[in-house]
Amino acid sequence: MLMVNHILIARIFLIGLAVIGIFTAVTAKAPDEVSLLPCVFQTVTDVPCPGCGMTRACLSITHGHFTDAWHYHPFSFLIIGIAIGIALFPSRMTDVWNRLSTRKRNSISICGIVFCLSVWLIKLKSIIW
Repeated sequence: MLMVNHILIARIFLIGLAVIGIFTAVTAKAPDEVSLLPCVFQTVTDVPCPGCGMTRACLSITHGHFTDAWHYHPFSFLIIGIAIGIALFPSRMTDVWNRLSTRKRNSISICGIVFCLSVWLIKLKSIIW
């Protein structure tokens, strides 16, 4: 039986990103022209979710358009970096995480959530005003 774990998910994410990046480069599609899955949150509420822009940002990184990626969603750099670390160095990443105290792990998680929500609020402010 195949077990889905964080290593497999990271590898599938990176392979999928590479395949879509190559496809968009070959077909000369810009990252903002690609629509993989509609955002359910935005479809229902007509408001972008905290993760909206992540697909375009990750695709922009595969094209080398780092400024565009930052504009779409700055979290994309962190997500890709973590995925690369987990996919290529799973035991090292696990060891580093496990050596952190519970308090430090919680602090890192809370800071990540606050940062993501802050980016979302800034985007909402620019949409509303």
